[in-house]
Parts: sequence; structure tokens; C-alpha cells
Amino acid sequence: MNRRLILPVACLLLCGFGTCSQYIEAKQESLARKEEMVKECAVLESRVISFDEERAFGGAVGVRWVSEGGGLTKHADHHALHVQLNKIGKNLAAQSSRPSLPWTFGVLQSEGINAVSGPGGYVFVSEGLLARLDNEAELAGVLAHEIAHITRKHALIEYQKFLVDECRSAAAAEGRRPEKEALKGLVSEVGQAAQNSVAELVGALSWGQWGEVLAQVTRSVNGFNIDEASESIVRAIMDSFLQNLMKKGLGKDDEYAADLDAVELMAAAGYAPEAYVSFLGKLPTKGLSTPHPSNKDRQKRLATHLDELRERGAARDFTTPVDLTRTAVIPLRDELLARRAGSAER
Repeated sequence: MNRRLILPVACLLLCGFGTCSQYIEAKQESLARKEEMVKECAVLESRVISFDEERAFGGAVGVRWVSEGGGLTKHADHHALHVQLNKIGKNLAAQSSRPSLPWTFGVLQSEGINAVSGPGGYVFVSEGLLARLDNEAELAGVLAHEIAHITRKHALIEYQKFLVDECRSAAAAEGRRPEKEALKGLVSEVGQAAQNSVAELVGALSWGQWGEVLAQVTRSVNGFNIDEASESIVRAIMDSFLQNLMKKGLGKDDEYAADLDAVELMAAAGYAPEAYVSFLGKLPTKGLSTPHPSNKDRQKRLATHLDELRERGAARDFTTPVDLTRTAVIPLRDELLARRAGSAER
């Protein structure tokens, strides 16, 4: 059935409405509401997300990552591990463009090889990833990559786009609502035989779960506070956003940018950037929490970037205090062993 025929068919058959005039009235109301929602979507797109919302949203994302990762590690040395992890992570974050964020680093029980982050300063690595590390510098590279995603607000930008896209979808669905109701009436009137012929069209006009969610969010879009939103709204946003993010991942440009920032953060913190470049070669091509560009492509871009940094440094009259080729690397395992030995002697 052609969509252009929906109006006359619905009107002629009076499907779902008492009279044709009632259908036309309902259509006018839905179009008026659609126009209001389109305006609300424009406001939503132009708003600036406050730090409070960023932190609250990041906390909700962090809770989901912990849940997805089987909870925080219960390893016998989990306290020492988290102390060391936060020491390394906060040292790197101090070199970033957002050193004052309340950074939090944690280890997940998952045996998968994953590192994830949430807006506001939440970074997690899995036990499976730690098992692949040969030294602290490799861990520093992984943490620096996630820190870069946060400082560049990659997930926050995707969150904003997601809300706007869903808002627009809800607005479009609102404009088609009378036709959808009419088609439902048509199916009930003509029986099962007609159901197959209009089923596809009914699906295309689906109102969707975000109709109610976005209606509430956009009523007070400028003052939207995720902390004050109902639990059902927060759950709907988190479920839909993270499902979408885990399916498609961040853009390739975002991943490349986070890599380039990562090696610079490493150098600023006193780690050899090459350790991260080589570690990328150890990562599996599949099985990460979200899709990523190919490891070889990432390594190639990083090698080129480091060469360019060295060339720039050589052309200057002064040099950075950080030597990109010879920086001391302290293995994480040695640090933990030393801590255990010290505890045993006391």
C-alpha cells in the first residue's frame, strides 16, 4: 500500500475513528504536536550539557559497565591493584586538558580483553586485559586512550546526538500517529487476510518506546537533570544508548584521535609511547566491547605521529624534558610484588 493512499483509505473506511471529521481533527492535532516536538528537538540539539549532567550520566554509564563486566574484581590483591591503577591513571589524567575531573579507575572481573570509559572521569579495564600486559607502560597507554575519549567528550557527544535523533524520530512518529491507529482499525475490520498486506506499513509507522521518554525529557529540556529524572527514563536512556554504542562503537576518527592523545599523555607522564603501539598488536581483532579500527591501521598512524613529533622537537631551539625514546618503565607486577613484600614484613 502506497503511503500517499493512507489518508484517503483511512478517511473513507473511518478506521479507528467515529467519523472522517474526527480523523481529520486527530491528524491536525498530531501535526501540531509534531511541530512543537521539532522545535523542542532543535533546543535539545543546541543546549550545552552541564558538568552535573555529564557526571551523573557518566556515573550511570559506569554502573552499567561494571554490571556488564561482572562487577569489580574480587582478586585477593584488589585493594593494592586499585591503588596502583588510580595512581597511574591520575598521573596520566593530570597531564590532560581536564586534570580537575574527579577521575575514578577500576578493574572489572570480566575475562574479556576490554577497556571502557564513561563521561565525567570513569575508566575501567578488565582482568582479561590486565593479563595481556607485559609492563606498566602498556597499561598507561590503555588508560591514556580512555582518558582521551573523556577529555574529548566523545561519548557525551554521541549521547547528545542520540537524544536528538530519538527526539526527531518521536516527532515524526507523532505526525503519523492517526494513520497508525487507522491502520490498526483497518486490520481489525478486514480480518487476518488484510493483516499481512498492511503489517509492513504498520511496522514502519511504529511509535516506538522513545515517544513517551522524549516527551518527558523535552518538556523541560533546558533544565533537564538526569539525577532528577525518573528511574524508568534513566533506564530507557541507558539501555538504548549503550546498546547503540556497543553495536556501532565510536567513530573511527574518535578512536584515532584518542590514540594520538594517548601517546602524548604517556610521554608527558614519563612513559615510552612505543609500548602502547606494540601493545595494540597484541589485541584481538574481535571480541572487544565495541567495534574499533584495525590494529595495524592504528599502529601505522601512531608510528607516523611519533615520527612527526620527533621531527618537530629536533627543529626547535629547545627540547621537551621528556625523551620520547628513552623513558623509564616500571612493570606493574614489580610494584605489586613490592607492596606485598612490604606488607608481609610488617
